[in-house]
Amino acid sequence: MSDWEEAMTVGVESLDVHHRQVLRRIRHLANAVSAGDAVDVRSSLRFLHAYLSEQLCDEERWMEDAGYPGAREHVRAHAAILERIASVRADASAGAERRLLETAAWVARALEGHMGGDDLKLGRFWTARENLRRLAEAGPGVGAALTPIPGLLPAHSPRPRRDEDAAAHAPTPVPSADR
Repeated sequence: MSDWEEAMTVGVESLDVHHRQVLRRIRHLANAVSAGDAVDVRSSLRFLHAYLSEQLCDEERWMEDAGYPGAREHVRAHAAILERIASVRADASAGAERRLLETAAWVARALEGHMGGDDLKLGRFWTARENLRRLAEAGPGVGAALTPIPGLLPAHSPRPRRDEDAAAHAPTPVPSADR
């Protein structure tokens, strides 16, 4: 689990703030799993479950208010993660410690994948929606400052303005030694 990188942003500040906190908790959880510390894993999962329960509920209300078309599947993904955490926290049967460590590792992977996949799609939807709103408010023939859609263009590679600009910036072929 890496530190926060700008490429992880979904373009919605409230989600990015939430993701930074989740990433810190996942890193702590991963360290506890690596150390095999079941007490620390259980504690991390308890904190993560409480934090996610509150934050994901807010996110789900926000998706509903925004009319996000992928909300139903997104909510199911949230429920699956929360259910998995709750079930392993309640497990006191034989072999529970092993399942606790396995589930904690799964939770870390699932959350990382969710933030980089489902939440990125949500961020793209929100950004596109806001860009359309800005264009509509600006009116016909008036330019508007638009926000780049997260994850579509790398920040370090500028987009060519026109086809001829792209051709002008193409690498020059190296002459062959055969000639």
